Amino acid sequence: MISTSLSENNGIAALSSQDKLVYSVGISTGGASEMRMAKSAPHRRVIATTMDPVGAAFAQNQIKHAGLCKQIDVRIENVAEPLPYPNEHFDFIYARLVLHYLSKSELDRALGELHRILKTSGRIFIVMRSIDTPDARSKDSLFDPQTGMTTSFSNGLTARRCFHSEESIQQHLTSAGFQIQHLSSYEEQLCLDFHRTKPAEDVDVLIEMIARK
Repeated sequence: MISTSLSENNGIAALSSQDKLVYSVGISTGGASEMRMAKSAPHRRVIATTMDPVGAAFAQNQIKHAGLCKQIDVRIENVAEPLPYPNEHFDFIYARLVLHYLSKSELDRALGELHRILKTSGRIFIVMRSIDTPDARSKDSLFDPQTGMTTSFSNGLTARRCFHSEESIQQHLTSAGFQIQHLSSYEEQLCLDFHRTKPAEDVDVLIEMIARK
């Protein structure tokens, strides 16, 4: 079992003591990242979202078992649609391994909403799969140039994702009004399942960014 990861650790480390209200797009496995955020700052509140009711229920149970229900609120939300929060609401946004499931147009809508709900000078942490990751480069994958989505087939699973280069994701972020503060690419072994029990055979290439409003 892979309990933590480099990209997850980097996202947690990016938080400051002043980040009291965090919006986590696509709750992590069992709420692991969100529980680490809460435990590191008792005053912090985390709104964690997903579109998967089963995953939400599993995460909620783990959070309840850890005694962190007062700090972490799990909600079913689609980040590509208008979000039910006022302008300038959150101190920090955490979006690890989730925004690459959006098409190019959906990503632009999502980043527009995330920019809106983030406080001025607030920061967003993003990790996405790179165009250099094995699924993106596989000769068996199917690319749709209109949406930017690639359908890949590996380990008996089918996935649709929009893989990015450092240049393309920078363009989406700056178009939404964000200022890039940090950008790096690196390899990381991810898992095939939600519970982090089945490491993938291939090592993914990830793009990590921190941007400020």
